[in-house]
Amino acid sequence: MTYRPYIESLIIVEILLNILSDFGMLVKRLVPVILRNFVYPHVKISDYNLCTTCSTRSGGGQWEGQEVANSMELSQVVKVLDTFAPTSYAGSWDNVGLLIEPPQKKPIKKILLTNDLTESVMDEAVSETVDMILSYHPPIFRPMKRFTSKSWKERIVLKCAAEGIALYSPHTSWDAIQGGINEWLLLPFGKVKDVEPCEQNYDTRSPQQYTLHLPNGESDTTSLQVNQQSLLQMLSERSASEQQAAKVIKHEAKPIPGVGPGRVANLETPISLNEAVDRVKKHLQLSHIRFALACGEDMAGSDVVKRVGVCAGSGGSVLAGVQANLILTGEMSHHEVLDFVHRGVSVILTDHSNTERGFHTHIREKLESLMDNKVNIMVSKVDRDPLQVM
Repeated sequence: MTYRPYIESLIIVEILLNILSDFGMLVKRLVPVILRNFVYPHVKISDYNLCTTCSTRSGGGQWEGQEVANSMELSQVVKVLDTFAPTSYAGSWDNVGLLIEPPQKKPIKKILLTNDLTESVMDEAVSETVDMILSYHPPIFRPMKRFTSKSWKERIVLKCAAEGIALYSPHTSWDAIQGGINEWLLLPFGKVKDVEPCEQNYDTRSPQQYTLHLPNGESDTTSLQVNQQSLLQMLSERSASEQQAAKVIKHEAKPIPGVGPGRVANLETPISLNEAVDRVKKHLQLSHIRFALACGEDMAGSDVVKRVGVCAGSGGSVLAGVQANLILTGEMSHHEVLDFVHRGVSVILTDHSNTERGFHTHIREKLESLMDNKVNIMVSKVDRDPLQVM
């Protein structure tokens, strides 16, 4: 028996491998993709995190020697999102930030961006094998006492945990920031100036400061600027009479320029109400909107709209004190609309989420850039407003 053909085959294989050495990394990256999509399509990526540098699997669903070039740790993604829109900017009643952190750690490579995390969007996330869902509205809002399959929101929470998908919600922090949803709502009105939030946000992240006036002799006083802990400690070291004579002044929180819910702005070039309606429909990609004409106003007047107020979602309370010719929001009550039109303010209503959803496509590339293009962000294809015009 001769081994010559076998040896020659080995030599040929070695030569071919040397030729292909420059493409080794490409081959390593293609192998797991082929295995995942064609050989083992039934295996979920959340259970088997295929790597690019090995062929043996370690415990916990990971593969030894895992090397993922285009990915970020969950903590890094959260830091980017919190820097872009600090959660402290959100309404005090809101539930924002990281809502679900999977027990098993894995790199974040793909994020699904949606306005509402419905069950159909959840199925889309699983089908697209995403590692994280960025849901503008928080699906976890009111306290949950149990997690069963009876409630659709509870089913979503359970599915996120089972699939190892993280969940983050920015909600009103995106409303408040400069360059956020409300400033995006101003775009159809052309160039604007004197842009201000409808309500002002204040810096609540800095420690509360106090000025403490302490008696120093018969006529002199010592004034100190201290935080709450130092204030309590200093007062505790004083006698009862000194505590009674001391004066404490609480400092007001500082406003954060340009930050807060809603926006009001002056148009550099006034337009008619007809033109405003057409522009809003085009910007939000809607065939129909609801419109209330201000009492005594003319739809065709060329310079009727000089000042506008906008608020994503439900803006009745945020826009209540705004002085403008036209306001744009998703929804408000019948009586709120009547109040506005009798004040000489025309109203455009688009249904709640139609004032928000388009922003996701607008902001997607910026978020990817803030993550150094290490994470792929896709906008949901099935997310839509539950109300349809028939």
